[in-house]
Amino acid sequence: MDSQLKTFGQVATGFARNPLGIIALFIVLIYGFASLVTIFTGGFAPGEKVPLIYFLIGFPILVLIVFTWLVSQHSGKLFAPGDFKSEDNYVRMLQLYATRKIRETDLKDLQGEPAREDIDAEETDTALKGWIKRGDAPRDYEVGIDPNSRYGGAISAYIKSRGIPRGFATLMQTFKADAYKGKRLRMSGSAKSDGVRNWAGFWMRVDEPNKGAVSFDNMQDRPIKGSTGWTTYPIVLHVPDNSSHIAFGLLLDGPGQVWLCNLRFEVVSNDVPTTPELSVLNQLNVPDQPVNLNFKE
Repeated sequence: MDSQLKTFGQVATGFARNPLGIIALFIVLIYGFASLVTIFTGGFAPGEKVPLIYFLIGFPILVLIVFTWLVSQHSGKLFAPGDFKSEDNYVRMLQLYATRKIRETDLKDLQGEPAREDIDAEETDTALKGWIKRGDAPRDYEVGIDPNSRYGGAISAYIKSRGIPRGFATLMQTFKADAYKGKRLRMSGSAKSDGVRNWAGFWMRVDEPNKGAVSFDNMQDRPIKGSTGWTTYPIVLHVPDNSSHIAFGLLLDGPGQVWLCNLRFEVVSNDVPTTPELSVLNQLNVPDQPVNLNFKE
C-alpha cells in the first residue's frame, strides 16, 4: 500500500507541473471522492441518487468545455519548460503563441480599452502619447520613458517585466494605410535588451478590410534575447492596394527589459525583399535549384 501511494505521489507530482496535468488530477480526485461516497454511505435514497447521476454525467462535459476554451484561447499557457526537451523548444512555442495572438486578434480588440484588472497597473506607467500597452498579460509589465538611456541622441521608451510574467505584452499603435497602398514599406527601429529570458522583437502588421492581417512579421526567427547593445532592426512588408490599417510595436515575452527608439517608416523599392521572405529562406536553407533528383547521392 505504501509503495502504491508513493508511486501515485510521484505520478501526481509529474502531472502537477503542467496545467493539463492539474486538470487531469482534479478529475481523478473528483471521481475518486464520488466513488468513496457511493461505496461507504450504505446506499442513497432515490432523491439523493439523481443529483449524483447528474453530476457524474455533467462534470466531464463541463471539463471538456473548459479544456476546449483553454486550448483555443490560451494554448501558450498550458505548458511549462519541463514539458520540452530543451529550453529553446519552449521559447519557440512562446514565439508561435505570441505570433498567433498578435496576427489573428482583431485590431479593434487590440486598440480597445484595457480590461478593468489591468487599469491599476497602467496607472503606474508613464504616459506615452499615441502608444498603448496590450498583450495577454499587460499588467505584468511596466512601460515608460527612460531619459537616461539614449541612442544617437534620441530618447527611448521601454517595456519591463514585473516579476515573472504570465504572458507577453506589446507597446504598439495603429495608423491608416492610405499613404502606403500598393507600396513596399520598411519599418526600422533600434532596440537594446537586458536579461530577456524568453524573447523580444519588433513587429508590423498590414490589414485588409474583412480579411485581417495580410502581411505580418514579428522577428520570430531572429528574436532579441539576453542582454544586447543598441541594434537597428528592419521589417519590410508589402502593403496591398486594398489595405486599411497598419499596426506595429515592440513585444516582450518573459522576464527582462527592452528599450526602443529611432523608429521610422520609409517606402522602398520592390527589389527589396520582404522580411518574412528572407526569414523563411534563411530558416529552411532553401537551395537555388532542385537537388538529388535521381536519388544517387
